[in-house]
Amino acid sequence: MAMEERIRLLKGTYLFGDLADQELRKVAEILKRRSDRTRGTVYRQGDSDTNFYLVVSGRLKVWTRDEKGRQRTLNYLRAGDSFGAHSLLSGERRDVTVDVEEPTELLYLEKADFDTLMTDHPHLREKLSLHVLQRLREVPLFGRLPLEDLKRIADSTGQTSYRQGTVIYHQGELSTTLYVIESGRVALLTKDGKAESQVISHLGPGDFFGERSLLTGRPRETSVQAVEDTRFLYLNKGDFDRLLGALPSVKKALILEAKARELAFSKRFPWQRGGEILLALARKHPYAFVRSLWVLVFPLIGLAAVLALARVFDWHSMWVYLMCAVVTTCAAGLTLWLWADWRNDYYVVTSKRVMHMEKTILLRESRDEAPLESIQDISILTPSIVGRLLGFDDLSIQTAGAKGRVTFSTVGHATWIRDKLFQQLDRLRTEEKAEQKDSIRHRLQMQLGHPELESLVAADSEHLSPKEAAPTPQTVNDKRLSLRGPFSTLRGYLVPHMRIERDGVVTWRKHWFRLIDRTAGSVILLFVLLQLSLAARAGLLSPPPHLRDLFWAVSLLGAAVGLFLIWYRYEDWRNDIYQLTDERIIDVERLPLGLREERREASLSMIQDIGYEIPGPIANLLDYGNVVIETASREAVFTFSWVHQPRRVQEEVFARMDAYREREKQGQRERRADELLDWFGTYADLSREQDPPANERGE
Repeated sequence: MAMEERIRLLKGTYLFGDLADQELRKVAEILKRRSDRTRGTVYRQGDSDTNFYLVVSGRLKVWTRDEKGRQRTLNYLRAGDSFGAHSLLSGERRDVTVDVEEPTELLYLEKADFDTLMTDHPHLREKLSLHVLQRLREVPLFGRLPLEDLKRIADSTGQTSYRQGTVIYHQGELSTTLYVIESGRVALLTKDGKAESQVISHLGPGDFFGERSLLTGRPRETSVQAVEDTRFLYLNKGDFDRLLGALPSVKKALILEAKARELAFSKRFPWQRGGEILLALARKHPYAFVRSLWVLVFPLIGLAAVLALARVFDWHSMWVYLMCAVVTTCAAGLTLWLWADWRNDYYVVTSKRVMHMEKTILLRESRDEAPLESIQDISILTPSIVGRLLGFDDLSIQTAGAKGRVTFSTVGHATWIRDKLFQQLDRLRTEEKAEQKDSIRHRLQMQLGHPELESLVAADSEHLSPKEAAPTPQTVNDKRLSLRGPFSTLRGYLVPHMRIERDGVVTWRKHWFRLIDRTAGSVILLFVLLQLSLAARAGLLSPPPHLRDLFWAVSLLGAAVGLFLIWYRYEDWRNDIYQLTDERIIDVERLPLGLREERREASLSMIQDIGYEIPGPIANLLDYGNVVIETASREAVFTFSWVHQPRRVQEEVFARMDAYREREKQGQRERRADELLDWFGTYADLSREQDPPANERGE
């Protein structure tokens, strides 16, 4: 085989890919050839073979046996692949078996030759070590470890690769290997019962998976499939157990990640949308609960006062025992209430947003959230010396909104949550690039004569449109109400609905309790005048004769004013609406009689943060509140005040915003693909102009 071909194969390997051509030539010169014409085995699991292999041609199968002795296929190797680097570097026995599936030609490097080369050229060993360490340093799981710890991991870590479409392992399998993605992408898939496998997440460079089975020995909860040609670092359980005793920070990170992924599979909130995955769920540090117990000082003071009085008067009096029991019961009840209140507050990071939920039982509730795309900066502040000692911090997430901040206060593992956020942001950017590449590929294929792909693109576009979504029960109800016969118009005016959806436009009015609040004074005035009039009519409270006419005139005028104020307040309440379309949010404030009208609008693309607040026990009982939408536009904050079911309103706004942004991204991808097609077309035209056909050149 030509030397250039050997160098080309070495360049494609993880181990030698970063070496210069001159250095690669030294390695290529000591490679040996091996041919396997029949189905055989290159080496078996447990063998002491320490060679490094390059596949020139053919096909090989990589497999292993799990804890129960069952055979499990890991990978198939073809021309251009390599294997065996881990044993070459560490000298350890093989942890997999490699069988020949088709006649195969291999190049291999013996460990003795490799060690001699490294001894003769120490700069090569240093360069290879730095290369492996640099790759490990780029993995967030290992990024903060000191150099000595990284070297230990490098000595125990193997490298492997999987082609696009290969399943690394299946759900339910027993396997205890940790994988770290060096390059490429994989999909995590789950299957429930007889349903088809569903993609729940994608992982890219720097991400890892398999940690839960590695820690617990339980079967895999998901399947993992390579969606691109992907290279991995891997760590087996034996090496893992030896390392973790000396690397507690790595074990802690793996335990946190295992708990987070178990949470993502086991827990689902009502507000989660399809395809939205929980990445992290945290509550305030227990210190926040302990700190809230200061209010128990008052019951304790009361108990001390009772005991002091009992000492002065009579220890055996029944009232002493009764008062002590009452105070103790109040203190215990207050403690339970504070504990429940602490448990109600939580912070969430999902694949689409960050969220802070704050709830005081029966009193108030609020939720602040922001889409991941709106995050500008993430910072960590240790609030006090107590926080430093107990290990909690404040995590501040800066957005482009008016308030521009979602704060996770008094939270443990703040650094881990921050890293999860950064990883998800990087993952979103990687997925966007991959989708852009797919869009360009589809456009090029259609341009080159593959019209069958047009139906796929059209199907994708329809999938992104919210108009295809099934109508909610409320929507169906609203449409039914709009078709109810001749009295529907009058009824719609006198008893308007607080939520109406027509032609994809959702309209909300303020809660009817707001109308009662605004008209209460006028109703009371009418009631008082009516009572006085009835009393005067019955002779129970007859005005003086010379004031009788004035009394009735004032009563009639007061009744007219009261009725006018009730109508005015009702019309004012009815005219104020909030609207949500597929592209915009609208806030309309209109006074009766055409006195004034204010209309504010903002594109859904400008929304940065969305939050709601249920301000008190009455609002909690009647389920109304304020939805605050912060935008990056000049009209920075939109407040949908006094709306019914504020949780649902917030979710509807978020869902429409998410769908709008997906449509915008799809449109941008298509426009970029079209621009590239125009570039290619123009380039082809220019090439033809500069290189005319042979008959025009006179050939």
